Amino acid sequence: MYDLWLRNGKLVTPDGCYQADLLVKQGRIAAIFRPGEPDFAPEVARTIDLEGRWVLPGAVDLHTHIEEPGTLEKEDITSGTQSAASGGVTTVVLMPNCTPPVNSAERVESRAEAMKARSFVDFALLGAAGGESIPDMVSQAEAGVVGYKSYTGSYRADREGLLCRDTADVYQVLEQSALVNRFVAFHCADNATMKLLKGRLLGAGRTRFSDYHASRPEFVETLDMLPLLELARETQGILHLVHMSSPWAIQLANIFREGGTRVTVETCPHYLTFSDEDTARLGPYAQVDPPLRSPGVRDRLWELASIGQIDLIASDHAPGTQKEKQAVMNNLLEFGGGLPALETLWPLMLNACNQGRISLSRLVEVVAEKPARVAQLYPQKGSLRVGADADLVIVDLEETYTLEPDRFYLKLRDAARIFKNYSVKGRVKHVFQRGQLLAEDGELVMDKPIG
Repeated sequence: MYDLWLRNGKLVTPDGCYQADLLVKQGRIAAIFRPGEPDFAPEVARTIDLEGRWVLPGAVDLHTHIEEPGTLEKEDITSGTQSAASGGVTTVVLMPNCTPPVNSAERVESRAEAMKARSFVDFALLGAAGGESIPDMVSQAEAGVVGYKSYTGSYRADREGLLCRDTADVYQVLEQSALVNRFVAFHCADNATMKLLKGRLLGAGRTRFSDYHASRPEFVETLDMLPLLELARETQGILHLVHMSSPWAIQLANIFREGGTRVTVETCPHYLTFSDEDTARLGPYAQVDPPLRSPGVRDRLWELASIGQIDLIASDHAPGTQKEKQAVMNNLLEFGGGLPALETLWPLMLNACNQGRISLSRLVEVVAEKPARVAQLYPQKGSLRVGADADLVIVDLEETYTLEPDRFYLKLRDAARIFKNYSVKGRVKHVFQRGQLLAEDGELVMDKPIG
């Protein structure tokens, strides 16, 4: 007896697309067979005729901010994972910068228990790496983290245990990374240079929204990244570069990779979809860190993604509060919180696929398979293989519709203003978590947490 039979679908893998049926048993993919096979009728509890729609693995989001414990008005476990479920993100990898930060084995275990009780999707955790948490990196790994997050210099100094105070700290963090065989995700931005540029802009009276970009130019990513690459090469640590927006920095990272450095590169849907023109239009409601870049840079990022120089696309889901947005209105060079992105990751990227920006097979690789590999969750996650978890996203590539942030599941719907009235082609029709139906057409049908 099988639990689910998905008939007449088109399965999408990084190697290509093909017509096939799929059987699910006890939460896993039990069989995949081509039309006309098998020559018997499987006994199943439920059958769905997909009528030629596409079957993709659920997204594995390597960069999710849900600040519980901490700033609950931004997002809590329930609202954040419901957002993920409705959008087809079936595995979230949580960043550790909450309050208190996840910088010890005890806090890893505490956060895992909270997630198990209330998450609507499956999850993995990152731990903190830097400063006082360096001695705890091994115990965090033993407690179950799949990787770590870190900052350099004076950036985000309020985050206890996440700050590498100098290159000696970075060296030790990457040494520990090699020892426990887990990646470290670094935020690349040279804070000293940004402070200098910001001061000059303020002194010149330049405080327009467009000047936010001038205070955080592309080259600050490169300045911060190069020492990380050198130390990763020396230590053989596993370096992951988050939310990269500079094509030149990405190309340099790939030169190091070709020389044997263990480095992967991530960008986000907003850098591939929007531009600095949207920041000029929407102000803090289009502000992220790094900033949205020019249309030309956006096009170059797509080129790098299509040829494999960008390894994966992650949401960096981090909705900013109204208080943060209002603070930016008073000081336009400040950062006003990020963007919500769990419910729009698939819609924006499917739309790009329809525009010819990226193939469907490559999209599955960067949104599902590669992030699962980086987090060492593959092939249980991010794949359509017999034995893998039946985390499935059913897509109609022909359907056109308009995004409606007022119907999103996130808490801060106003933070999603950039998506209002945005038309996309390609819709997530069904979302399954280990064979259980989570959502249809963006609406949850699962009424209890099963992550």
